[in-house]
Amino acid sequence: MCPGIYLNNPENMKLEMKINRIIHIALTVAALLGVTFDGAALPYDFNKKAAIDSINKELAVVTSPTDSLVLLSNLFDLHPRQKRDSLGKMIYRLALATGNSHFGLDVVRNLGNNHQKSDSLLDIDIQHAMRFEPSDDRDETVTFLRMLRNTAKVNYSTEDEKEREFHRIVRMLNSSEEKDLYECIVLLHALCLYIGDGSQGELLSKYLDRLGGMIEQLRPEAYSLRNCYYVLASMSYANNEEYNKAIEMDHKLLELLDGLEDGILGQGRKYRDYDGNRYILYTRMLSYFPLLSQKEVERYYKEAMNLVEHDESANATNSVSGCPQIYYAMYNKDYAKALELLNKYRDMPYNAPKKEKLLKYTIKCAEKLGDNETLLAASREYNDILEDIINERTREKYKELQLVYDISGMKQAHADEARMLTRKAFVWALVAAGVLLVLLVTMWMFFRHARKLSKELRDTNEALRRESENLKISQAELTAARDEARNASRLKSDFIKNMSNEVAVPLHTINEYANLIIDCSEAGYKPYLKHFSELVALNSELLTTIVNDVLNLSEIDSHTLEVSRKKENLENLLDIAADSVRHRLHDGVTLRVENTGKEVNVVTDGRRLVQILVQLLTNAAKVTRDGEIVVSYDLDIEQGKMSVVVTDDGPGISAANSERIFERFVKLDRNSQGAGIGLSVARRMAQILGGTLRLDTEYQKGGARFVLTLPID
Repeated sequence: MCPGIYLNNPENMKLEMKINRIIHIALTVAALLGVTFDGAALPYDFNKKAAIDSINKELAVVTSPTDSLVLLSNLFDLHPRQKRDSLGKMIYRLALATGNSHFGLDVVRNLGNNHQKSDSLLDIDIQHAMRFEPSDDRDETVTFLRMLRNTAKVNYSTEDEKEREFHRIVRMLNSSEEKDLYECIVLLHALCLYIGDGSQGELLSKYLDRLGGMIEQLRPEAYSLRNCYYVLASMSYANNEEYNKAIEMDHKLLELLDGLEDGILGQGRKYRDYDGNRYILYTRMLSYFPLLSQKEVERYYKEAMNLVEHDESANATNSVSGCPQIYYAMYNKDYAKALELLNKYRDMPYNAPKKEKLLKYTIKCAEKLGDNETLLAASREYNDILEDIINERTREKYKELQLVYDISGMKQAHADEARMLTRKAFVWALVAAGVLLVLLVTMWMFFRHARKLSKELRDTNEALRRESENLKISQAELTAARDEARNASRLKSDFIKNMSNEVAVPLHTINEYANLIIDCSEAGYKPYLKHFSELVALNSELLTTIVNDVLNLSEIDSHTLEVSRKKENLENLLDIAADSVRHRLHDGVTLRVENTGKEVNVVTDGRRLVQILVQLLTNAAKVTRDGEIVVSYDLDIEQGKMSVVVTDDGPGISAANSERIFERFVKLDRNSQGAGIGLSVARRMAQILGGTLRLDTEYQKGGARFVLTLPID
């Protein structure tokens, strides 16, 4: 169970289920990615395999989300970069579900490093980071991802896109809009990248120094932002031949790596490896050997060679670089060894950016050793490269001048705009002063008029106060009247229910005693008495129907009519309704239900549907003296509706009365039986069931046709 989560809370139970599901998915994905090994198929050495097997065993029994995050993060660290995305997303989801922003933001930063070539994926990483609670760590992570996105745009945009973005950034930096420290860092970092992409010189150093001042304002734990800046500054200062600044940046990078390792290891992240980064740093610092002391050179060389011996990544890089050995031999003036190494590594693709420097060392070694052949070949190649470098530096200077011109021009435009705004502000101030004077005069005049109106206003307020008191009294009386009306309505409903119950029992007793009298009479009197018994039963049934109609009407008005929908056989319901009214038919009248013989199921309240049909059939039986009454149905599966049609051969109903017959207490024939509320109750029940009841005014064959439409489901 998660610490601090109690299972008697339904929300916490849902959260724990979600967390457990995320852990399970993470383990499954990890297994699919090759975290569980069954041989030597994956390119991990024995120690890494043993570590991963051990983590798998711990994951199988761990119960704490924090412990799960530590173990999954260790698996993440052991994976090669190309296989980290899926596992990283699982760690992010688990961290987000448990509110653990430390692990969540750390894995988002690592995923951002994997996505450096795609600004769209970096946008998604930024959105993921923003889902955590606001904090310095979250703001720094978002800023770091935005800086990575700056790099992606510079590296993978067209020249036109770069130029538009450069001008946009300069405008934003020069604008007077207030910006926080993180926004300034992102903008200035982008500006340095765009300047460095076109030139290397004083302009770039100037803005790098400004960016460095902002970076130093951050809290010490802002490792990712400091690392991003130090790497950019170290390489840029080196390209500008400002080696002392470059060395300072590399020293800070080493200190930063020490801080990262101490922090990570303290959180159980024992597989987070920075040895490859250290090798590159030591190699770069050895390249400044003319400026280093012997102690520093010995230390950096020893550290680099130790990493080559024990770290696979450093060993692989050194096998195609050889630069630490070259710099060390040059420092010790071991020119024979240096020349041997230079001839071996100088032309390797990895060393292409250092080709000019390595050729200079080759020329120096050949001169010292008297190797004229090597000297001549290296000098020719160096001259060709030097010519390219001079041309490139010329282009860079031109580009730098153009950038300075653009920046100065935009600053001048901004200053001109500011001066124009200042002049406009002065003009508007004069206009405002004139308007203010006019307003003061107008207000003085209004003040005199207001004093005159003040007395009238007091009198009006007093009259309104008295009127308000009268309204309050009237409101109280209306409230009392409303409550009394509600109470009367409730008493009416209760009275109707009680009367219904009181009438039902005597009617039942009358029917039973009438039947008992017939059963106890002599055989000769039975036919005569049976006729009167049937009249008693018919009138009792009529009275019961009226009482039930009134009761249903009361329930409908008070919104207490019960409806219970379930699957019903439609043809059975039609037969039940027909059988309930057959005894009311006049002699010679037939009642027919058009059944298909198939089982037709609908979802509705069967009892209420039968009530509606009984009402329609009862009315039809009263008015039909000859002919037949037909009940039929039709299903519209596409519309999800059914229609039940009741047709009689009675006198019919005119179209003018098609809606009037559904009004309460309306009887077209005042001599007919009933209270005139049956059809009103039937229509309201149809509406409650989600349907309609209407008279088919287009029916012209004599008699009347009623159409009941209800949903099938």
